[in-house]
Amino acid sequence: MGIYLFAVIAPFIALWLAVFKPRDPASRNVVWIFCISYGSLFFIAPWSTSDSVRYAARLREMHSDDFGFRDLRQLFFAEGSRLQDLYEPLLTYLVSMFTDQYWLLFAAYAFVFGYFLSRNIWFLVDRAPKKVLLSIVLLIVAFAFARNLGSGINGVRMWTALHIFLFGLFHYFAFGQKRYIGLIALTPLVHFSFWFAVVAFVLSLAAKRLQIAVFVFFLISFGAAYIDIATVRNLMGFIPLPLEDRAGSYLRGGELVMEGLAVRGQRIWFLELNRQLLEAFSIIAASWLMWRKGAISSPLVRGLLVFGMLFYGLINLVAYIPSMGRFVNLAQMAILASVVLFLSDLRVAKPTDRFVSLGLSLLWVINTALAIRFMAGFVSVWILAGNIFMAPFITAYMPLYDALMRLLGR
Repeated sequence: MGIYLFAVIAPFIALWLAVFKPRDPASRNVVWIFCISYGSLFFIAPWSTSDSVRYAARLREMHSDDFGFRDLRQLFFAEGSRLQDLYEPLLTYLVSMFTDQYWLLFAAYAFVFGYFLSRNIWFLVDRAPKKVLLSIVLLIVAFAFARNLGSGINGVRMWTALHIFLFGLFHYFAFGQKRYIGLIALTPLVHFSFWFAVVAFVLSLAAKRLQIAVFVFFLISFGAAYIDIATVRNLMGFIPLPLEDRAGSYLRGGELVMEGLAVRGQRIWFLELNRQLLEAFSIIAASWLMWRKGAISSPLVRGLLVFGMLFYGLINLVAYIPSMGRFVNLAQMAILASVVLFLSDLRVAKPTDRFVSLGLSLLWVINTALAIRFMAGFVSVWILAGNIFMAPFITAYMPLYDALMRLLGR
């Protein structure tokens, strides 16, 4: 109990203690408490176009006297409405009943996101061998930062849904309990587009004995020609309403993003390099596991790998839609987790496997560095010495990242 009290008072220090004592049963909860503290000290730049600015504005709107539950209900499923999910608007409305201060809203976001994030990380930690192996440590670190805490809270709908989906995926393939399928099926309520992931999950169950066919599809998909967006619109005609209207809005959003990319021109080189490295990781890791027959070493490894390959292949077919391309994170994390779990089974993993995995872990270095940078960019400097009790009384004028750059004279 003492460690939890310490984590609430000094979350940043407690985080480091938890990281270096991962086998302590309290460590996962200490990380969870840190996530909540991070959310309460979340930094919002008013001049930015981040999603968090819109969430804070919605909180203030809902807190006004003339906004009630009837107004919220009318927003759901309305044609052209951007409120296409239940989770975020409902949670925002509940918080708005008490305050219009966004520190409490983002603490609430972090409460849910941090729970599933910490549980997914420790799902891998608990199955890692007691002997510390550098290859496994590096890959778990890569998994922990694959979808970093800062971006995860800023894009709370998409990335909370991702970790809930992974939580259900891990536990269903590990224990076979159908209640986890129910959890997976609920993720579209957190982010509507997760109907795509749910369909892929169902297909992966049907294809669990067709690993070779899925692997071939996965490889071929990287060279597949993009489907014209008009074709997808025609296919929307076969989707029952109101699903068609809601899915169509994502396509419209994708078209707008594509126009923006055309104006911006070339992508930032290190972001493009990072994308290529993670793509290379997925191809090499899947090929390696298939060659080593890691795909059939256990139902857990097989399930995650088949899902990851199948889903990645499907994403490649619709990768021209930027909003769908975000799902690559889920496919990559499923493949990454399958590698970690394969290596953790010392009965089948050989020293050669660990050597190969060290090379694979290097492909995540840029992504991990970017994650740390974004985490520092989405939180105030008070995260180093503050806590959730201080959040209502302090104001930050710059994020931690900018403060560190000024300190370094940059």
